[in-house]
Amino acid sequence: MRKLFFIFLAILLFTQNSFAGTGRADVYKITIRQIAMCETGSTLSNCLNPVVIFTGNSTDIDIAATTAGAAAANLGSATAATIGTAYTHMQIVMNRGMTIAAGTAETISDGSNACKTNSGGTAGTKTSEAVGSTSGDAGEQALFAGVDGAVTGSNAFSPVATITSVSGTANGSIDEEEFFQWRVALTSPFIYDGIRNPNVQIAFSTEEAVGALSAGGTNCLMYGAAPDVLITIN
Repeated sequence: MRKLFFIFLAILLFTQNSFAGTGRADVYKITIRQIAMCETGSTLSNCLNPVVIFTGNSTDIDIAATTAGAAAANLGSATAATIGTAYTHMQIVMNRGMTIAAGTAETISDGSNACKTNSGGTAGTKTSEAVGSTSGDAGEQALFAGVDGAVTGSNAFSPVATITSVSGTANGSIDEEEFFQWRVALTSPFIYDGIRNPNVQIAFSTEEAVGALSAGGTNCLMYGAAPDVLITIN
């Protein structure tokens, strides 16, 4: 079976509180649950005629530990793709829950404090942010992508209750969902010829991948924010 090797990274551009700040993640572990290719006519708001090429559990993928351009994950079978069909977008379903460490390379400002993750602090849940602090150890902590009760801030994102949800609301409000869809436009359309494995190139950064909100005092509310990614398949 020929494999189509994809590299996926989250771009979590969520609406932020006016007192929030973002900064570099030293560890950024995500879990991919489903991958679909989207035909010509798709947009960041909608995946047209999705062809699912992976469903499962990728286990943790640490984006921050991966050298730019190297594979963060090898997932997906190309045999489901229609030969000769042009695919312009991808839709990825990921767990909102992720493991992040921040504060070693640089602290994250919540508007008044220099925040760090805290491995011994309260973990994030699907309804609440993790509790970091100015005196945290910058260790790994369970954080969730986005802020419950807020819109995602981008049409590329849809909170969903299950990994098999056909579609979610673009730029929808997060309401205790455990998963989210992420759609991204490829740098150029990909047409599978049924013969050769494509070349996949990626560039990414976790410079602004974790966010902090003011919780008062020396505590900070921490959440998954926005790595940058560019995917090219040819």
